[in-house]
Amino acid sequence: MSFVYWVSGIVLGGAALAYLALVGVLYVAQRHLLYHPTDERPHPEGVLAHAVEILSIPAHDGLDLYSWWLPPATPESPVIVYFHGNAGNQTDREVRMGLYRGRGWGALLPTYRYNAGSGGIASEEALIADGRAVLAWLRAQGIGPERTILYGESLGTGIAVALVSEASLEGRRIAAGIVLDAPYDSVVAVARRVYWYVPVDRLLHDRFDSAARIKSVDIPILIGHGDADRVIDIRHGRALFDAANEPKTFAFKPGGGHTDLYEFGFLDDVAAFIADVTD
Repeated sequence: MSFVYWVSGIVLGGAALAYLALVGVLYVAQRHLLYHPTDERPHPEGVLAHAVEILSIPAHDGLDLYSWWLPPATPESPVIVYFHGNAGNQTDREVRMGLYRGRGWGALLPTYRYNAGSGGIASEEALIADGRAVLAWLRAQGIGPERTILYGESLGTGIAVALVSEASLEGRRIAAGIVLDAPYDSVVAVARRVYWYVPVDRLLHDRFDSAARIKSVDIPILIGHGDADRVIDIRHGRALFDAANEPKTFAFKPGGGHTDLYEFGFLDDVAAFIADVTD
């Protein structure tokens, strides 16, 4: 009997060590799992080749943020400031910029400090600070909040919400409205669903708690989400919507996935929203 206990103890001890090792690896690698860098510095093609300007926007700490700038068709046209998802760069959103150009909208699409060979290190605090630098560049072009639409996609929704939240708390208005494409309530909540066997609440550095921040947002909000999203479950988008103040709109897209909401009509929702808040 003692032999059985001895073997059981070894097995349990080994399992405990293996679990602790797994937790340790996830803790150390968490930012590699959240952010997916690429050194590519893409250039627009086709109709955008001569319409988009390539910029290097100075970040808060001196790094350059590789960005695409599509000037608006008229001095009164709205401008979308687009914070993309954690993977890829402007190339993956080139079709969307073409659609914006077709409607006469301007668009500023920066990539992140961990992309385009900038040498920057990603963190929640750094990415939000970079967002401030991007908005400062836009203001220097004479484009005010009444024409600005903040647009967040996936990871970028947390940046957009954070920027509007801090401005609202300070009594500033930085945009006419905010669009959130396949958003999350918090990175912790998403990670908890994926890594249910790990105490993510205690381990995560970058939490992007949009559900807490959106409670102070005082400008119109549009959220789009599909029920076929396998990256961020639609329940996270609905939780964020529930936490938000009015005026707010939830554009439910049956069959929509994580990156294809425009194929399910979300651009029409965005267009109606922009027309409403910039009228």
